[in-house]
Amino acid sequence: MEKQYLEINFKDLGKIDYKKFLELQEELVQKKENFLLFATHNPIFTVGKNEAKNFPFAYVVDRGGSITYFDEGTLMVYFIFNVKSPPFFYKNVRKSISNFFKNFPLDIFYDKEKPGFYIQNRKIASLGFRYENGRSKHGVSIHINPNLDEFNKINPCNLSGIKATSLYNEGIKISINEAKEILKKIIKEVFNETKSISTIT
Repeated sequence: MEKQYLEINFKDLGKIDYKKFLELQEELVQKKENFLLFATHNPIFTVGKNEAKNFPFAYVVDRGGSITYFDEGTLMVYFIFNVKSPPFFYKNVRKSISNFFKNFPLDIFYDKEKPGFYIQNRKIASLGFRYENGRSKHGVSIHINPNLDEFNKINPCNLSGIKATSLYNEGIKISINEAKEILKKIIKEVFNETKSISTIT
């Protein structure tokens, strides 16, 4: 048994203007490689286009999901991948984020009814994707240490009774850069677990 490694191009964009990121994403979607982008953004509310009319103050994007908030304390993990099966791809993304959260002594769970990761009724990560011509766009936002006062001016993803929380708010003092290193290793492992092939030597 030999591993056939899925090549992933990891890029750390640092803090980037959200609109500039969207332009970069459109460029990368046209390519053939798999790109994993880490980024943070200046404070911004964004909303999926299907719910844009309900949130005129938010920036509209072509992803699934409702309204959310990003800032310098939110680690964005963008997957611009070749995707043959969106459900299978999403399962691997979800497993990657689940494995990341297993590093911390918190009772964090994934809720498939209202997609995201939670501690009780407190949301700590959101997922939102779009698939076009066999390519994925957008990704995952992980709440490392965002401004929760600003975030909680809305209900995350427009979910009643849900508030945003963060790793810092739950007592986990981890930096954005430390989180990136952990995630990079986990994502490599999870996506390559699915690429094993048998070979005759």
